[in-house]
Amino acid sequence: MWEKALELASRITHPYSVAAFALVFAAMALLLAIRAKKPRIAWLLAAALLVLGISPLIASTFLASRGIYHIRVVVLGTDGQPVHQADLTSSAGGELKQASGNWEFDLAPQVRPSSGQITFYASVKDAYLAGNSSLALKDDYFPTVTIQLQPLPPVTVRGTVVDEYGKSVAGARVAVSGYSEIATTDAMGNFSLPAHHAEGQLVPVRAEKGDRVAEISVIAGKDAQLVLRRR
Repeated sequence: MWEKALELASRITHPYSVAAFALVFAAMALLLAIRAKKPRIAWLLAAALLVLGISPLIASTFLASRGIYHIRVVVLGTDGQPVHQADLTSSAGGELKQASGNWEFDLAPQVRPSSGQITFYASVKDAYLAGNSSLALKDDYFPTVTIQLQPLPPVTVRGTVVDEYGKSVAGARVAVSGYSEIATTDAMGNFSLPAHHAEGQLVPVRAEKGDRVAEISVIAGKDAQLVLRRR
């Protein structure tokens, strides 16, 4: 719990300014209390103000001495708004923890890349979005990195349709289940149509001609072969 308190205190943007203001207010409080002839209250109030004021500076110095980077990762959609559901990875491995609408990544000094560079990758496969952003690790142990998601290139489902004997079937109708686009195989049994899925995902595909049909799941972006069989 005390480590979390240190981390929160260290996230204050300008700890030196806060410490300076705390010193001024503590002096003012001490002077006013002494004039009011209450020295004990004066010392207590001044001490409290000083502790609160310099705690961000102490916390930042302490955590920096441990060499652990606490990286905040923000993912933005195409509309510029934060995305709260995404798959995140980093070039340094490790686990990214979701917290307060963004992600946090702790990097110990022993796994810090020798180049000081680390890249974060984010994707929302169902929305066909992906992006990445690199960060140079320096003296700031609480940096923030922003990843802007961009639309992924169109992915297709392609392949051939054959009969039970392995012979190419021309004129077969092929479609991704649940979508209206229909591709008709050429003389060599080839077809190609939009996958409506991200690359690498399984796509349910149906092919038919006459009383023969084939229904399988294929990998988006890969070639597939559908074998027609009688219903």
